[in-house]
Formats: sequence, C-alpha cells, structure tokens
Amino acid sequence: MAGIFALPLVLFAASMAGLVLGLTGDGAPDVAAWVLLSLPLLAVLVAWRRRGRRSSQRKS
Repeated sequence: MAGIFALPLVLFAASMAGLVLGLTGDGAPDVAAWVLLSLPLLAVLVAWRRRGRRSSQRKS
C-alpha cells in the first residue's frame, strides 16, 4: 500500500513546500517555489507521454 501512495505523497509535500516558500520568501525561495510547484505538472506530462506511447504501440 505504501508503494501506491508514495509518489502522490511526494508530490503533495513538494506542492505544500512550494506554496509556503512562495508565500513567505523572496528571491531564491521564489525560484525554489516555482521548481517545487512545477513537479506535479511534470509528473502529469511524463504520465501522459507514457500513456501515448503505450496506446500507439498497441495499434501497430
């Protein structure tokens, strides 16, 4: 069960840390906030690409 929820918990923690950094810091913390908040979007893009490759392989 821990394996199923590991990545969503990491993405949640990164998002929360990014939100706190973005609200409380200036300069470097803002850059860190952008990086942390972009991780869930990156995960979605990676999953989307993998899904697209699998469906195109099935058609062949």
